Amino acid sequence: MVYFDRVVRLLSKSGDRIAQLAAVVMMLIVVGNIVSRFVWKPIFGTYDYVCFIAVIMVALALAYCAVQRGHISVELVVARLPQRAQGIIGSITGILSLGIFGLITWQCLGLANRMRQLGETTMTALLPFYPYIYVTAFGCALLCLVILGDLIKSLGKAVKG
Repeated sequence: MVYFDRVVRLLSKSGDRIAQLAAVVMMLIVVGNIVSRFVWKPIFGTYDYVCFIAVIMVALALAYCAVQRGHISVELVVARLPQRAQGIIGSITGILSLGIFGLITWQCLGLANRMRQLGETTMTALLPFYPYIYVTAFGCALLCLVILGDLIKSLGKAVKG
């Protein structure tokens, strides 16, 4: 379990670093577009680039946010319950979360495959949609691994009581 946690944490942190780099690239594109409007003419397809970079940022930062416990959770009542009850509630939450994000991952993969087959692109820059949907699926799959690790810990808590 320690090795699994270490690998998931490393992958999540790597995804977060890529998301941080994407934020810098997005900023440079926006600033470059503003400056180029005054000097010559705007960068063609800026809106498409910024939208897709935002998708990369969110998708790749999801898992590390979960590792850092950065997502919103309500622990006011749960923290006052016994360890076993906390483990049971954590297990139920983990199973539901794993199911939801597993479904999102699966649907993103199917959508990306359809977009690839159809050759769907943006209207301005003619960028294909499917690579960004694959990145979203990867980010959600990584989040599933984080949730799975938390689920295993919650099940252990529920059993030990």
